Amino acid sequence: MRRLYDRAGIVFPAISLLLLLLPVGFGLVATLLPAFGYFPIAGKNEFNFAPWQQLFAYRPLWHSLALSLFTGWVAALLSLACALWLLMHCYQTKCWRWLEKSLAPFLAIPHVAMAIALLFLLAPSGWLMRWVSPWLSGFNYPPLWQTTQDPWGLSLILALWLKELPFLLFVLLAACSQLPVKRSLMVGQSFGYSQQQVWTQILFPQLLRRIRLAFFCVLAFSLTVVDVAQIIGPSRPVTLALLVWQWFSDSDINQRLPGAAGALLLLALVALSLALALLLERAYLAASLARAMNGRRKPGRQSRAAPLLLAAIMLCLVLSLLLMVLWSFAWRWRFPEALPSEWSLHYWRQAGHYLVEPLLNSLIIAVASAALSLFLVIACLEYQVKQQLSNGWWSVVIYLPLLLPQVAFLFGMQVELFRYRWDGLLISVIWAHLVFVLPYVYLSLVDSYRSFDQRYMQAAVSLSHSYWRSLLKVKLPMLSRPLGFAFAIGFAVSIAQYLPTLFVGAGRFSTLTTEAVALASGGDRRITAVMVLWQTLLPLLVYSMVIIWPKWRYRQRREMQN
Repeated sequence: MRRLYDRAGIVFPAISLLLLLLPVGFGLVATLLPAFGYFPIAGKNEFNFAPWQQLFAYRPLWHSLALSLFTGWVAALLSLACALWLLMHCYQTKCWRWLEKSLAPFLAIPHVAMAIALLFLLAPSGWLMRWVSPWLSGFNYPPLWQTTQDPWGLSLILALWLKELPFLLFVLLAACSQLPVKRSLMVGQSFGYSQQQVWTQILFPQLLRRIRLAFFCVLAFSLTVVDVAQIIGPSRPVTLALLVWQWFSDSDINQRLPGAAGALLLLALVALSLALALLLERAYLAASLARAMNGRRKPGRQSRAAPLLLAAIMLCLVLSLLLMVLWSFAWRWRFPEALPSEWSLHYWRQAGHYLVEPLLNSLIIAVASAALSLFLVIACLEYQVKQQLSNGWWSVVIYLPLLLPQVAFLFGMQVELFRYRWDGLLISVIWAHLVFVLPYVYLSLVDSYRSFDQRYMQAAVSLSHSYWRSLLKVKLPMLSRPLGFAFAIGFAVSIAQYLPTLFVGAGRFSTLTTEAVALASGGDRRITAVMVLWQTLLPLLVYSMVIIWPKWRYRQRREMQN
């Protein structure tokens, strides 16, 4: 049986890579051809540079390109800097221990839900302005300010920062568990170096190598995000990713050609940005090595601002969700009232008329894609452990869909699926979600799975004489908590997918995310709030079940509950 698994085990990594690389490869090719004028569906059968000429003739193009660079880089670097700063000043304190326990629920909040909540909070008619009006601001009507969708993209940066910071903190938590952080701090301080010097010169260089791919994913997402930019980003002009999406969704099919050229331009922008990020990382490593070699000691002290910053971030997240709850129960809420003047359950009662189909579609797609991804990741990791393979090249390949702009290959994927009559099918939408869910499941599970003590498996196999039984009865139950969190993260990622559902679903599958984005652009705030709350509650419920299940299932085994 063991030899059979060793021979057949390669099947699961092959299937996983096939499911990931097929849509990416065919999608990029099907986007590349229209970018050079070849698009038979629109009657374009000759190669030319007309799409590029049309793209560069669009006057706001360079402004959109600059906006994408500014918002993407500032949001990504701000998230990384804050995550490292909080780690340095909060590690092994009460604040850090609280963060370890409470971080997971904030990961469950979808990007769209966070953007809509911030829109309701920061808009000129938002909750913050209502609290200071008219007694402080003097406004009896919403001011004509651009606190959201501003031309500089500051509100977009804020939304991306608030959402990506918990993710980077989660990745740093896992990376710290692989390093002797306590020992490094004690040894460094015993030689007269301050705690800040040990972090910046010794620990940060090691952590940056371990979270490199995760930061690249954050940078690529910030540069190419569409749904968040559509809700809270600049409107005139828009970011490059949103501009490409508008061309792809135009009723005129000929607009797909400059859209494809714009998608390739966005792909080049991401590639250059990732290369620049790699150069900046090497420059930082060289600078930190030079500082470490000069032997200078500098005094350092613990910052009291770190807990305050963490509390402010969490307060902003909680206030945003609380505002959604208030709007969902509001019947009459005029500016400048701080709270609704009349309350009602009307929109919750009517939710059954417009919520059932998006809710069921979201559940089916999310459960299917997360469960299938978890199964494939377990099979692949088990094969790697058995064959004692490193995860270097595998990590690069599996993260490829997260490093590429979605609009760069989803349009091509839609064209290929349409050619073979596979578009608009539920299985195709699940496949499109799996392309993005599987990398996140792998990222959340790989460290815990590889750090599992294989002596438990050796003892189980020696007693049961069955590899499969030992795997199912011993190893997987002992990893039930990280397995559950991996499934919950995959579920939350699937719930948040917007472009894959629209491109591959051909408009036939409405989900909570697609409906929330549509409502945010001009729908009733009360209906939007109900939709956003459901979109947030589903991942939170799954996270809660993941936390509660091991405690109940293994209530008589204390060590199995952690």
